[in-house]
Amino acid sequence: MVLPVPSPVISRRQGPPILLLGLLCAMAPMAIDLYVPALPVIAISLETSPAAVGVTLSANVAGLAVGQLLMGSLSDVLGRRRPLLAGLLVFALASLGCALAPSLAVLTVLRLLQGLAGAAGPVLGRAIARDLYSGSRLAQLFGTLSLVMGIAPVCAPVLGGGLLRVSSWHGLFVALAIVGAVLALWSVRSMPETLPPGQRTSAGPSDVFRVYGRLLGNRTFRAYALTLGALFAVLFAYIAGAAFVLQSGYGLTPTATGAVFALVAACMVAGGAATGRLARRTAPQRILARATAVLVLTGAGVLTASWAGAPLPVFLIPLVAQIAAFGLAAPCCTTLAMSGQSGASGSASALLGATQFATGALVTPLVGLGDADQGLTMACVMTGAAVVAATGVRIARRAAHRSPLAPSQAR
Repeated sequence: MVLPVPSPVISRRQGPPILLLGLLCAMAPMAIDLYVPALPVIAISLETSPAAVGVTLSANVAGLAVGQLLMGSLSDVLGRRRPLLAGLLVFALASLGCALAPSLAVLTVLRLLQGLAGAAGPVLGRAIARDLYSGSRLAQLFGTLSLVMGIAPVCAPVLGGGLLRVSSWHGLFVALAIVGAVLALWSVRSMPETLPPGQRTSAGPSDVFRVYGRLLGNRTFRAYALTLGALFAVLFAYIAGAAFVLQSGYGLTPTATGAVFALVAACMVAGGAATGRLARRTAPQRILARATAVLVLTGAGVLTASWAGAPLPVFLIPLVAQIAAFGLAAPCCTTLAMSGQSGASGSASALLGATQFATGALVTPLVGLGDADQGLTMACVMTGAAVVAATGVRIARRAAHRSPLAPSQAR
């Protein structure tokens, strides 16, 4: 889809509003977090099991994974602006369709389409940031974007729980449709083109595959992509299981569940904000190594609390700390993976996004298998993913000494 909306190419000293970039990157978590408190309600409404409702989440995440690959390659060929506007418009229409879905099957298909289109936000938001900045400045920007992005995850669960008090779960998707339409209008007015025609790649499919092949052939990039995927496995395991654990295991209402999600998201935002400050004086590699170590330790705490059937505060303390460590680690990992990828930042961003959301699509059904003790299943998945992330950091560190990321390897 090509939209005839011309826009001037901007220099590195200029750029779209950071708030807009942050909200674009937050589209995917927003589409997930807003309706997470409603998962048990949807299961009852559609007369199905929690695991079956979890398929709608997996479909959305799978769509995000595939959509990022498509949007990333398209943006390296067509520029950033046109694919972004097309994705936002389709996202809004798909969200409206979800609100009108008469069955679980229709909802699942539309959630897949919503994910495919919604991928434009995060993949192009990261690519635009990489078009304009590099090095420590890019790390600081990703930290700032994490802070702005956190507004949506903090507000979305609370808004979702509040909307459930005055409307059915269908109203949540109407809200997402409005968000998509607002972001589309804002982007039309404020999002210039950041990739000049002279820096775009050839339109041939073979060229696209060769770019992806070169990126995957880089050991350092591959290791950081593995690490980022494992980090998001921690997050998606929490998203898929926490609502059921809090409502079924601890007896919380949807509104109270939304408040807990907001608390956890606020701590994730604090982690992202800390990354922006720490990056001014500490190497991203060191921040990432320490954050993943904390991720493993707190994961062990969540696992122990779940196994022992601990009270809610004891369960929440390590859980909140683990998600905060995720917020600290993810921007650093993204920065390190995209360093030196100025010639293919859209494709690099797409591969990173596809990895993290493909991991999420695989993880969410695993959490749903633990119907007997979903809290313990969630904790096991989160802890295992944290160990994989810490291992990926060690692999990336060794690979960087052998074949560091360089512009020549990515072009």
